[in-house]
Amino acid sequence: RTRRFRSDAPRRRWCGKWPRSMKFGKHLDQALYEPWRDHYVNYKKLKSLLKKLFGEKDEKQQRPTGTGYGSFDRVEDGESCELRSYETKHLEERFIEQLDKEVEKVNSHYKNMEEKLRKSFDAMRAQSDAHGGDNRTDRAYQRSLNISCVGLYRTLNMLNNFVYLNRIGFDKIAKKFDKASKGHYRETFDQRISGTYFATSTGVAEMLRDTAAFFANHFESGDITKAKVRLLAKMTEGLYRKSDMLWLGVKIGIVIMLVFWNMFNLTVSPNLHIKEEMSVYIPLYRSIGLLICLIWMWGFNVWIWSNYRVNHVFIFEISPKHKLNHLEIFDEAASLSIVVLLNSLLFLHHQQYHLRTTLSEIVYPIALIAFIIVKIIGSIVGGGTKHSAQKDIVHSMGSIFIAPFGRARFRDCYLADYFCSMQKIFADLEYSVCLYAIGLSTFSNDPRACAVYCTNLGPILVPLVHALPYWFRFNQCMHRYIETRKRWPNLANAFKYTLCQVSVIIGSLHPFFSEYQAPWSPYRLFWLALIVFTTLYTYFWDIIMDWGLFQFQPGARHPLLRPNRLFPKTLFYYWAICSNLVLRFTWVVTLIPFPFQSVLPTSIESQNILLPTLTLAELFRRSQWGILRVEYEHLSTSQGFRKYKHLPLFFDRAVKREDTLPKSSLWINIEVIFMAFLLVFFSVVVWVLK
Repeated sequence: RTRRFRSDAPRRRWCGKWPRSMKFGKHLDQALYEPWRDHYVNYKKLKSLLKKLFGEKDEKQQRPTGTGYGSFDRVEDGESCELRSYETKHLEERFIEQLDKEVEKVNSHYKNMEEKLRKSFDAMRAQSDAHGGDNRTDRAYQRSLNISCVGLYRTLNMLNNFVYLNRIGFDKIAKKFDKASKGHYRETFDQRISGTYFATSTGVAEMLRDTAAFFANHFESGDITKAKVRLLAKMTEGLYRKSDMLWLGVKIGIVIMLVFWNMFNLTVSPNLHIKEEMSVYIPLYRSIGLLICLIWMWGFNVWIWSNYRVNHVFIFEISPKHKLNHLEIFDEAASLSIVVLLNSLLFLHHQQYHLRTTLSEIVYPIALIAFIIVKIIGSIVGGGTKHSAQKDIVHSMGSIFIAPFGRARFRDCYLADYFCSMQKIFADLEYSVCLYAIGLSTFSNDPRACAVYCTNLGPILVPLVHALPYWFRFNQCMHRYIETRKRWPNLANAFKYTLCQVSVIIGSLHPFFSEYQAPWSPYRLFWLALIVFTTLYTYFWDIIMDWGLFQFQPGARHPLLRPNRLFPKTLFYYWAICSNLVLRFTWVVTLIPFPFQSVLPTSIESQNILLPTLTLAELFRRSQWGILRVEYEHLSTSQGFRKYKHLPLFFDRAVKREDTLPKSSLWINIEVIFMAFLLVFFSVVVWVLK
């Protein structure tokens, strides 16, 4: 029988243009410990061997005939089938032989390192006993002991990472082997590897506990949690050149100066006020400014995760080549801040310079919009690390917008949760888009008329903008439920976002509910009770499900906290528990049409201070939530996003780059002249604009 297509060929499910998960080989190359590189599983070699062996097999089975119509040779039932069975068995034996060599290589290295580290720990403890145990009078000895403990603990963790990474690698390659051979050998591989010494030994875990207890008794007054965090102190140096650090410091200094200058103009200066015709552009500046603040907070989150070994790169499935460290994020945020603050400063001084006769105030917002559009297009179309990172964000946003048909990975759900704290930013952007769209379509020269029209659309568009982020998260929860077939926690999480969406829609469609003197109808009482219940529901979900706190253990040293923590300060966890409740209820105020006139003077400046402050507080709460959410995801698999029980700790093995600038007097003089020029320039600007 002639077959035009192979009936046993694997059918590829259509996935659109969304990228697949990050390749494990790249994660392995980034996370491995460089001195042990040759002892890890050679994942690339096994993968290429699979491709070579089974690629040759497929070519033999699909030899085209000379008819020229794409048909294949006939496959007989007897001798040819036996030949194919023999070839398949031979290829499988070749691969299993290579796999056994890799397992033995990993096992041998683990045995040797465990024995070596055991001897080092015993020698350190014997030296401590000989020196007097808890004797802390000899500072030189204590310093030497501290360094020895930190080095030993770090090496033990690297050996633990060695086990996790190799087990993941073997599991991945077994899965690929099953797919290529169309067999079911993954369980056999898992049993084979589970019986090896490196997979069953508990020696490293015991030495980790003993080292932490030893360090706690000598340096942390017996507090093992603080000892664990301190032992994991970052030992690699910075990733920036000195010249880059200097330039970043200059940018931050300029940002601070411009922030105070704008605040002075808005609050203190008697000559500068936001005129009524200029106030229509304030939502644009407010939304862009809050987005830049969010970038600063994200850089702070990355710094905390990197400093305390939270493997956010692995959790978010980011390519190690595309990851941005916190200094790169701060540098980008500082550059954007300078542009926006300078633009807003010129916008505020528009009246003082009497430019209305020659230049309209609309020029400044349009220039800012053009800059943002060019920046976004350039970062996506261009190349480099920032391009790849922003491309990952765009792909995740695409998955969110097409939910429940898109992917629902951890980073997709994490980004959608951030969207739930950005409704006021989205509302400001919607207003700005409407304002400029109406102005351009009607060629209107009166911005106040366009603003009135967009404001009248608010009762229709604002509830939609506020409810959409909750709708996206609800669909993601449904996707997770269909994918995992687990009612808990997916349906309970979906119910949470249902409550949030209903509360926001009722409050937006019935604005008189938020007025103090409105009649207390049963419907209004139901709405108020719904808001309180929803806020408490989301609060306890944050604490229990997302952070893993509120664990009641008898005799616990730190009540309500979980025993496994990566951050040293217990006060931070208690602060997060308390502040999250206050900020949760504060954020509710911004999602309903709150009558600001009842609590503030009816001035434009006052009304434009409270709303950004409350939104900024919510962004701070969300960033704080994100820090603990990723930390708990590193330690636990409570919501089923992780495919593996353990994750390797984050060790950035990049070394410090040397400053590439020549150490000559010429460059030193240029830097000094440049700094002096900046000082003189800003002094002159301040004097002219006084």
